[in-house]
Amino acid sequence: MSEFEKCLVSAQRSLAMREHSYFQIKNKLCKKGFDDEIVENVLMEIKKTGFQSDKRYTEEYIRHKQGLGYGSKKIIYDLKSNGISSNMIEDNLENFIDDYNVLFELVKFKNLDKNLNNEKNLAKFVNKFRLRGFENSTILEVINNIKTYEK
Repeated sequence: MSEFEKCLVSAQRSLAMREHSYFQIKNKLCKKGFDDEIVENVLMEIKKTGFQSDKRYTEEYIRHKQGLGYGSKKIIYDLKSNGISSNMIEDNLENFIDDYNVLFELVKFKNLDKNLNNEKNLAKFVNKFRLRGFENSTILEVINNIKTYEK
């Protein structure tokens, strides 16, 4: 088996598990010690055949991360870190669910509403939500609505 074929099989194996960005596949192949020229040829091949698509990766990543309860700010940061261009992200903004709805569902699902009256717990949750990529205004709006809903 040639180096090109080994590299191609490695890339296809990674993509068979889950979607990866062009940047991620390139890094994986380079870390495995494949020659830069071979890596570039493999990347062109998998892109040309549609086996790898940054558009598909971006759509899947947004859907998956929001399903896990992450806000758009964190998701956009992660996408950029994984080599996705600002233009590609902008083209996919319609795929984002409103952060308020994502956070509201997370709070309901985790049954956190019972602990929001305690100041210490409230501060802990606010910090946790910030780390998940939610804006302060969204966090406060959800917390106030949950507290109002409880009464």
